Amino acid sequence: MLELAAASGTTHLVATPHADTRFRFESAAAGHLLEKVRSTAPPGLSLYLGCDFHLMHDNIVDALVHPRRYTLNGSRYLLVELSNQVILPNTGEMFDRLEQAGLRIIISHPERNPILHQRPELIDQWVDQGRYLQVTAAALTGLWGRKVQSFAQRLLDGGMVHFVASDGHGPNVRPPRLDQARVRVEGRYGSDFATLLFVENPLAVIEDRPLAEPQVIVRKSFASRVGALRRVFRPGRSVS
Repeated sequence: MLELAAASGTTHLVATPHADTRFRFESAAAGHLLEKVRSTAPPGLSLYLGCDFHLMHDNIVDALVHPRRYTLNGSRYLLVELSNQVILPNTGEMFDRLEQAGLRIIISHPERNPILHQRPELIDQWVDQGRYLQVTAAALTGLWGRKVQSFAQRLLDGGMVHFVASDGHGPNVRPPRLDQARVRVEGRYGSDFATLLFVENPLAVIEDRPLAEPQVIVRKSFASRVGALRRVFRPGRSVS
């Protein structure tokens, strides 16, 4: 997987094992394993540790006490995966509590969540409140079918996506490559926007810096399906 990622142009890769009811996340043990993997990484590929954080009671309680235990490379950024079965009414309140502890929320693969397909107004609300969205590269190239691909495209058209990630799970099925999705984004939105989603914003997370500031130019509801929230990003500009 590392060789494939490097060969397809990836230079920084964050390992994000799950932290849920099935898989308990032990940061020290995961870090030890990552050190072993790091010694085999191809030249030019840097590896970091994070996790895919699920909104469970035990996780939240521990994260409030140890805010950086679950974050991406020990930064302020927390990658959160929502359940496909239920999104609790107090999810926004849970986000608030984590943010009050100094964390910034990145919601992973919203385009693949069937509940968000039915309730896109939640995405509007969360993005308006300053949360970030991360779309999976393979969703843009059609791995999960046309419905998921179309939803991911709508998020991009609305300027609501802040990151595109590989979410790699193996060398053959769901490989860790970003190149095909980047070509697609560049062709539709231009190289500056693609660089923001594939390079600048991810690097800002790894280095624990603020993301580029978006300028809202048209304010419409993503959930209305009439028009999407459109944003234009200014590469290189950041806020403190």
